[in-house]
Amino acid sequence: MNDLAYDISYLLENEPARTEPPPSRVVRMVPPPAPDVAALQAALAQELLQAAEAHEEWIRQFLSAQGGVQCTPPGALSL
Repeated sequence: MNDLAYDISYLLENEPARTEPPPSRVVRMVPPPAPDVAALQAALAQELLQAAEAHEEWIRQFLSAQGGVQCTPPGALSL
């Protein structure tokens, strides 16, 4: 490869020096709307309840496959 391909000093020599910085730009952005925290929490709670029900069912299936171990149905109290 040619060393001139990497030498850019000839570009810098012919370019006039800048004495003042470029003007600064102010960008104003509109903040995104605030999320409805209560709605987000309610949606998350619903998902967690559904996941808990599925998890309990998997546990029941596992225990029954391991030898017929009985477990309490969801929502029932065990004493």
